[in-house]
Amino acid sequence: MATASIGVREKMAAASRRIARVKLADRAATGVITFGGLFIIVCVLFIFVFIFEEALPLFRGARGQRVASLALVPPQGAPAAPREAPLAIGVDEYQKYLYEVAPDARVVLYRLADGTPQREFRIAELEGATVTTAVRSLTGDLALGTADGRAALVQVRFRPVFEGSVLKDLESDVRVKRVVTLDAGKRVVRDVASQISSEGEILLAAAVGDDEIVLARAADVEEGQTPPEPSLSTLKTRDGEKVSHVRLGRSSLVAGTESGQLYYWELAGSESRLTDIAKVSEGPLTAVEFGLGGNSILAGDQHGRLSGWFRARASAEGELQLVKAHEFEPQGAAILSIGSSTRERSFVTGAADGSLFVRHLTSERTLLRFPGGALPASLVLVTPRADGILVKRGASVERYSLDNPHPEFSWRALFGRVWYEGYHARDYVWQSTGATDDFEPKLSLVPLIFGTIKATLYALVFAMPLAVFGALYTSQFVHPRIKARVKPTVEIMAALPSVVIGFIAGLWLASRVETHLVPVLLLLLFLPLFGTSGVLLWDRLPRGLQRGLRPGTEIALIVPLLLLGGVVAFQAGPWIEAGLFGGDLKAWLTSSLGLVYDQRNSIVVGLAMGFAVIPIIFTISEDAFSSVPQHLTAASLALGASRWQTATRVVLPTASPGIFSAVMVGFGRAVGETMIVLMATGNTPVLDWSPLNGMRTLSANIAVEVPEAPYGGTLYRVLFLSACVLFLMTFFVNTIAELVRQRLREKYKAI
Repeated sequence: MATASIGVREKMAAASRRIARVKLADRAATGVITFGGLFIIVCVLFIFVFIFEEALPLFRGARGQRVASLALVPPQGAPAAPREAPLAIGVDEYQKYLYEVAPDARVVLYRLADGTPQREFRIAELEGATVTTAVRSLTGDLALGTADGRAALVQVRFRPVFEGSVLKDLESDVRVKRVVTLDAGKRVVRDVASQISSEGEILLAAAVGDDEIVLARAADVEEGQTPPEPSLSTLKTRDGEKVSHVRLGRSSLVAGTESGQLYYWELAGSESRLTDIAKVSEGPLTAVEFGLGGNSILAGDQHGRLSGWFRARASAEGELQLVKAHEFEPQGAAILSIGSSTRERSFVTGAADGSLFVRHLTSERTLLRFPGGALPASLVLVTPRADGILVKRGASVERYSLDNPHPEFSWRALFGRVWYEGYHARDYVWQSTGATDDFEPKLSLVPLIFGTIKATLYALVFAMPLAVFGALYTSQFVHPRIKARVKPTVEIMAALPSVVIGFIAGLWLASRVETHLVPVLLLLLFLPLFGTSGVLLWDRLPRGLQRGLRPGTEIALIVPLLLLGGVVAFQAGPWIEAGLFGGDLKAWLTSSLGLVYDQRNSIVVGLAMGFAVIPIIFTISEDAFSSVPQHLTAASLALGASRWQTATRVVLPTASPGIFSAVMVGFGRAVGETMIVLMATGNTPVLDWSPLNGMRTLSANIAVEVPEAPYGGTLYRVLFLSACVLFLMTFFVNTIAELVRQRLREKYKAI
């Protein structure tokens, strides 16, 4: 007995040790799984934090401060520039030297650090004349007007001198490109402007009378050559309106008047045609300037109001006319000067109260404000690298630093309607780059979000019925042997690389759909129709015959009918196209409905991306159907319900939480898809639900734009912001899906 009790105790001790080891292993497994789950959550959050951190600098506004005030002391023996008539100033891109046009036809160079004079250049061609006005263009050229009716185009050039890789100094010189006598009567030039056209023609315009503007067209010749005589034309305002400002744009001349009107002449070839007169203000226009690119016109008045104008069509088919596209924040005092940046669409306005506003043309934002001073800001200049501002106040120049890395960014630019140059109305547009440096960036995320939703919905419309009802049929009707082959085959489809699917869809499927558009559309009708007829025929077979056949044998009837439906669609398609659409459905859509067929369109994307989404929805849905308790199906069949009634009225509602989860997982897969959308659609960011054209999604846009986006630039950070939007979209949808799934589980948990 003692030996037996010892053996029992040893067995109990061994069992206790074994249970302890099992519990230890269980705790270790629980800890590893918990750690793994938390680690995944932390990694996902880290990814989101990284993406958001890259986008965060977009939300930091412009910064700047007053650096110094320079009293420009003229060289020994030279007269000082009069306070009441400030002339043009300029600066090199390194901000080492400042130059000023003096009334006695000199260009004086000052050291920007302390305002001491360094060098002066006399314009021999204007010797003895008094310069009454001077304007610096966006390209850096100086237009000078004199008291004896002449105008000159002058260039101040700087050449950097390096010692090794260090900038040692700047060499400077002044070149007089052309001097033109605009008025034979030698009237005073009150305002002047210059432009060099893309063909190399020099344009000089000057206000020489109250209502008279003289435009000179002169050929650009090499130094030392005798230039031909310029052609002169006289332009006049109506009813004797007095001209206050004259400016030349890319292919236009504008004039602001003291009655608040803006005149617009189109310069086409050798002709000048007055095309528009717009009422800008009730009072005089005190400042007129072109924005970067020479298309948009900025006009300020004596009340501090500022507006932006350009020529656009009133409708898609209308005539070009001058429209007020932008309205800016009033400045509170008369706007005296406007200085446009040569790098992007920002500009600075100076007012009579001395205040400075840094603004952005496209977004209409006021980026930065500097308070007023004792003297008015009669002349403002943005430095060539857009990193500083120079303000002429009387005989002194104030220098401001400027840090404005992302002026294009604003919530309106991303999610609101913006009126861009050349568009007939405000719109949502994505076009990040252009052919020229003066391109107006269009960074609206609305077309990309819309394209993401559109591509996802078309994919789900194709994939969801096939996947869900295929899973229902596989789990409830087919023989276990067939199910053992079907389910792994469908799951293997998920292993296909999306780039392969996109490649096939873009190069093969898109052309086939275009060639057989009507048959493809008929397939969407005939396949469900013929497949359903097969189910109905099977249901009408005698019960004795049905009981004698294996479950799942109905597929032998349904599949041939589906094939027959495909054959009928392709055979009937050409007949239907010839009879109803004149033999060409695409041409009929264009002529009758105004719809343009793109080869890579939403139909192709829906088919290709649906093929990629089907395996995920099918697998999860099939697991949900198979998890329905057997006693529910058995009870339904025992009460006399057919297998189809049991499947649709018992199994389908009970498995609805799992089906909903499957659809949402498929939604997330479709939202994040990149390569299929990139290769199977035209990648056009349009707002149109039509299945005949394409779209651009957030993920595809990131893939396309990131390689070309300058590091740290606005486009680079906007792409990271769009990644945040994509992340939040999927997070929001999954959260809603989980809440709905929990409610469905609560509803059906009692059964």
